[in-house]
Amino acid sequence: MSAQPAAAAGRGGRPKSTEKRAAIVQAASTLFLEQGLQGTSMERVARAAGVSKQTLYSHFAGKEDLFQHCIRAKVESYGFDGATVPPGEDARAVLRTLVQRFMDLILDPEVVATHRLVIAEACAHPGIAARFFDSGPAAIQHTVATALEELVRRGLLRRHDTRAAAWQLLNLCFGSFQLRLLLNLIDGVPEAELAAHLASAVDDFVRLHGAQPPADAVSSRS
Repeated sequence: MSAQPAAAAGRGGRPKSTEKRAAIVQAASTLFLEQGLQGTSMERVARAAGVSKQTLYSHFAGKEDLFQHCIRAKVESYGFDGATVPPGEDARAVLRTLVQRFMDLILDPEVVATHRLVIAEACAHPGIAARFFDSGPAAIQHTVATALEELVRRGLLRRHDTRAAAWQLLNLCFGSFQLRLLLNLIDGVPEAELAAHLASAVDDFVRLHGAQPPADAVSSRS
């Protein structure tokens, strides 16, 4: 669940508290994957991050809160920050960039391992599952819905329920890739196979939600 490496201390003048927070999230992400949620204690996280327990608790209320921040950091490291819309004048091009980024995240080995971890914990610890959903899938869906709304504003998609359509688009992208990875039936997905699948998924989505051509354009082709 580790996010992209942070800039080295001193280069950008980052406050020490920010550096410590990043170190805590990095250490916790590694421990959660190695030891599981129940096997990871806040004390162990503090030792791995090189901070005191007091410092740890000054940043995070507890283990579930820390886990949620680890998920959020991973999601945001792939550009799903709730507002990012790829540039482009064509709906298909914009959406292909977005769904490629989404599947890169979903197929990340750390994310696959985290999914397995949460599924194993979900029945006994539903709070963990809820935090994972809110900071993972729901956050991604919000970013995609924001992008769809922008495409509607540009006239590239017709007006529709962008929140529901975002889930629809994401589900089109999954194919059988994620399930096979979760079941350890495959080690990875060939890039060409994934690219072809995503292009087809985006084409299907745009055919369903694409902006209608002007009436005069339709009549001129008749």
